[in-house]
Amino acid sequence: MHPSPPHGLILSAGASSRMGRPKALCTLGGQTFVARLVTDMLTAGCPTVVVVVGAHAAEIIPAVPPPARVVINGEWRRGMRSSLAAGLAALPPGPVLLTHVDRPWVAPATWAALIATDGLTIPTHRGRGGHPIRLSPALRAQLRPGDDTRLDRLVDAAHPTRLPVDDPGVIINANTARDLARLRILAAVPCISPMRA
Repeated sequence: MHPSPPHGLILSAGASSRMGRPKALCTLGGQTFVARLVTDMLTAGCPTVVVVVGAHAAEIIPAVPPPARVVINGEWRRGMRSSLAAGLAALPPGPVLLTHVDRPWVAPATWAALIATDGLTIPTHRGRGGHPIRLSPALRAQLRPGDDTRLDRLVDAAHPTRLPVDDPGVIINANTARDLARLRILAAVPCISPMRA
């Protein structure tokens, strides 16, 4: 029996202060980060995709492609857990593929592998855990609104499956302009890039 396909959840509510502009609207390969991630999740088979916005909601909302849904987190200053709670509340029951909008360089094969797994799963590259994380329904039930416990602690305590992937994109994020420049260089190198042909 095949596992249920997970819903997609993209967190994009932060101030992007280190980048100096909304990270969701940065581009890679001619697409905004948020559009890339929505497209990747839908292509991989996520039946529903939700994007949580906050600090730059008015700017990001027009860039979210349908049929993805937008959720506005008015409490984004409380941190990532508040955005996670808002996003999970907007999704149907079931597993969830969770990622942050600053991680747009994940290979199609990685998305497919995570879709096909079951339970709580973290992709790893050269021993380092990354994103997207597949949240199991069991862990999802523990993520109660108002609980600010760090997600990585909850995930580690639940003994996740670690899925080795040949994909540096799972451990690379773009928090600063320098990170973005480095990411664009890596994405342009065919022998490194896990991107689409």
